[in-house]
Formats: sequence, structure tokens, C-alpha cells
Amino acid sequence: MDNPNFLAGNPSQEVRDFIFGEDIGNTIYKQQTLDAYITGDLFDLPAGTVGSAFGLSIQKDEIEDTPGKHTLEGNSWGLTGAGITAGSQITRAVYGEVKVPVVKDLFLMNSLDLSASFRWTDVNTYGNDTTYKLGLNWEVLEGFNIRANRGSSFRSPALYELYLANQSGFGGQLAVDPCLNWSEEFAAGNITQTVANNCQADGIPADYALGGSSATIYTSGGEGRLKAETAVTETIGFVWRSPEDTYALSIDYYNISIDDEVTSLSGGDITSQCYESKDFANEPLCDLFTRRDGSNNDYGIDEIYSGYVNVASQNARGVDYNFTYQDMFDFGSIRFRLEHTMQIERTYQLFENSELNNEVGEMGEPKHVGNASLTYSWDDYSLTWTANYFDSTNDYEYNNDSNLTTYRGEEVRFVGETRWTTYHTLSGSANFSGGWSATMGVANLFDKEPPRLSSTEFQVGNAALYSQYDSIGRRVFANVTYEF
Repeated sequence: MDNPNFLAGNPSQEVRDFIFGEDIGNTIYKQQTLDAYITGDLFDLPAGTVGSAFGLSIQKDEIEDTPGKHTLEGNSWGLTGAGITAGSQITRAVYGEVKVPVVKDLFLMNSLDLSASFRWTDVNTYGNDTTYKLGLNWEVLEGFNIRANRGSSFRSPALYELYLANQSGFGGQLAVDPCLNWSEEFAAGNITQTVANNCQADGIPADYALGGSSATIYTSGGEGRLKAETAVTETIGFVWRSPEDTYALSIDYYNISIDDEVTSLSGGDITSQCYESKDFANEPLCDLFTRRDGSNNDYGIDEIYSGYVNVASQNARGVDYNFTYQDMFDFGSIRFRLEHTMQIERTYQLFENSELNNEVGEMGEPKHVGNASLTYSWDDYSLTWTANYFDSTNDYEYNNDSNLTTYRGEEVRFVGETRWTTYHTLSGSANFSGGWSATMGVANLFDKEPPRLSSTEFQVGNAALYSQYDSIGRRVFANVTYEF
């Protein structure tokens, strides 16, 4: 290895063949389904006919994910290893739905319809569960309806979440060990009394700060311990249409709660929650990692065994607004549509004792989002302008509501906010004789750049990286269709 060519980065072909190469994996996913259903009217009531639908379904899913040879054998230097992920599950379901007209042609009750549906599902890797949905549609006056729904649902663990074969990775001690220099960290207020007590009880010296080499983190599937995610959804709102159908307006309030969400805990999640536990001696998360024995003053975390568990929950509340205006004129027709969502609450809780934080207004969760479109049509031609907009956000609450920080001993300002952003698109379409049609337009018409952030925020370069923002820039698109 003292060959000067090798040291200069020019190894021989023999060395290249030994060290470098391709590692190609393969994933096969199969799905087979069988559905049967019947629909029809059951019987008549004074207010109308009771409609129904009943059915059953059977579905089989299979996965076989095989990493490349070198990954399987753990021969990729500095990279993770992985095994073969393989498994299958069979889902059987029986479902039914009825729609019942309750009353009709009464004062302030032109009609009142109720709907109810159920679904019994059995998943051989999980068990069985029953979900439902109840709905109400009340036409108070012609053109004015009140609607409400409440329903439940569940999601059984996915094949990958169940059968993921052991994968290995690495985690630096600073990222996974809350006991580093725990005495000084507690005095500085960076860790709690509980963490300090538990680190001391675990035999970690108060001034231990070396950290040692990285911890090895193993991740595997949750077969045998995972249960299904469950959710409850509630909505209530109204719809108004003008008599001539020129205007239409709907406002709907929604509330969605998800429990026992399946998530893969990181190494830091496991160790931090272990040492935060008030029942440290019996905390099951503490059994998921090992420490070194203190030889050469190395008490670092050695191995962490992570995987998929049911721990997280989240809740979303908000209001959806929709407004439409359309009319015909001598010079053509005009249609305007506005779709707007206002988030009230968006919370995510990893553990029961985790701090509950409403993320609305933070990066990636703007309070207001929506799009507006205006279309002018004349004969076989149309022109559409669309605007997508996103409310301002900021993450300053995580820095004591300040945009000041310290860099190399000096106080500096950083940008951790995004301003109101709007992207415009202009497109036109035409229908031609013979079954031909064409659409052409310009997306991000004014070449609007995504918001710029400091390096302390989630970004690519210095641009915000969230699904709301256009990171491509102005572009032209076209589509030609022929129907025969």
C-alpha cells in the first residue's frame, strides 16, 4: 500500500476490481385481488327508496426484497448491511352500506337522508377489526344543504414494517448518548434531573465525555408485536348553490385523530426515552441497547436494536373552503374556483410523555394554503390562469422566539422563516376536428424562487425544501391527445 500511484488515487486495475464494483438489489411485490358486490333497492319508505350495496373482497400481498450480494454479506465499507425482507399477508373483508331517506317535503326540511356503512376486515398477520361510517345529508331549503359524517378506519401493518430483515447503520455518540458529561449538562440545564439520576444509576461517570466510536444501530420489522393504526374522522359543514347555479359555496370543518401509529424509532429516540423514564429499572426501551464495559474509560453505547413499534399519535383539525362562480356571456363563458384550507391544529406525539406541540405555522405546516383558478372558454378554446399560495411560516419558537444565534463566538442573525409565497401558471387548450386536442402552458410563470433560509433550517442549498415550494423554476409543458 506504499505504492505512490495508490496513494495518489490511481490504484491498479487489480485493486480496483477488488475494492470497487456494483451492488444491485431486487424487489418483487405481488398482489392478487378478488372482489364481488351487489347493489340495488331494498324497499320503499314514504320519503323514498332505501338503497344498498353489499360485497366481499379477498387480497393477497407478497414482498421479497433482496439487497445486493455485497450488502447481504456486509462487505460494503462504511455502509449499512441488510438482509432479505420477505413475507406475505391475506386480507379478507365483508362490507355493506345503506342509504335511508328519512323525511321529505317538510318545513325547513326538503329532505333528510341518513347513510350507514360497515366493514369487517380480517388480516392474517394482525387479526380482525370492524370499521363504520355514519352520514347525514339535510337539505334545509332548495340549494342549501347541511352535511355531517363520522367514521372509523384502521390500517394493518404493511409487509415491509412487519418483515424488514435486520439492517445495520451507525450513530455518533453525541446523537445517541444523553449521558455524555451528564453532571455538567444537568448544571447547564440541558438535561433533566431524571436523566441525570438515571445516568448515575447506570454507572456512567459524571465527567464521562469521550464518547468512543459510533454505535451500531440494527433495525428490523415488527412481526408479532405490531398492531393496527386506528383513526376516527369527523366532518360537518354546509353547501349552498344559487338557484341558477351561478354561485356555489361549501365550508367543512374536519377533525382527524390517529392512534397507535406505526413508526420506526431512531437510536436517539430509544436511548433518550430510556433515560427519561421515571421507572428506569423496568423501562422496556432500556433493553433495546447495550453499553461498553468502561474499558479504557469507554462507556459509550455499543449496539441499539430499533424497529417498528406502535407509539405515535397525531391529530389534525381545520376548515376547508370551496367557492365557485360560473356564467355564460355573449363573448364566451367564465369560471372562477377557489379552494382554501385553514389548519387549526396539527399535532404529532411520539410517546405518551412527549411534549404536545401544535405545528401549525411552523416550517412545512402553513396555516393557510389554497389555489385559485380563472378559466375563459369560447367555442373549442379555453385559457386558464391558476395561482397556488402558501402562508408564511417560522421556526423561531425553537430558538426562544429569536432569530439570533451564536456562530464562532459571535452573535449573528439567521433566517428561519418563509414569507407568503404564490406561484402562477398560465395554460391554454383547444379541441380540433378529427378527435385531436392540445394543451400548452407555462408553470411558475414569473420564475418565483422558493424562500431562502439559513443553514440552520431544512433546505437544499439555501432554498426551503418542502412540498409546497417550486424548486424547478419556470417551465413549459405541452400535451397532444387523439381520441378514436
